[in-house]
Amino acid sequence: MARIGIINCSNMARELDCAAVVCLGDMRKRKGFFDVYSKEDPLELIGIIACAGCPTAIFPEKILRKVDAIARFRVEAIHLSYCMVSLCPFIHKYAEVISTAYPGIKLVMGTHTPHDTDKFRNSVKQCLSVCGKKSADIIQGNV
Repeated sequence: MARIGIINCSNMARELDCAAVVCLGDMRKRKGFFDVYSKEDPLELIGIIACAGCPTAIFPEKILRKVDAIARFRVEAIHLSYCMVSLCPFIHKYAEVISTAYPGIKLVMGTHTPHDTDKFRNSVKQCLSVCGKKSADIIQGNV
């Protein structure tokens, strides 16, 4: 059994109400960045948590507090969500801090099957600028 956690983008979660539907769907189907796990071996999702948000002067402490919320439950791998990998200008700083603090946890740069990154970024920008649009609208092709 593989014990995993997912960290998603706090902006996507807060601003666009992302419920990690596509991430979880690909996890169940062992697609995208979950295809490395054997279909015969159960995956145990320990938790999903939003990142600490865009860094401030105390960003290492903020992201590590978030990671600790799932790491303390013996996760073997933490997946940084597709939205974080595609949108976050600080992803490499986060990855470095997490890998240094938790060398025994595998850090995976993605969750679900990647899409056209530029199209995804534009869809997110449209959703943020149009009142009432959510991440579900991106998923369902309504943006």
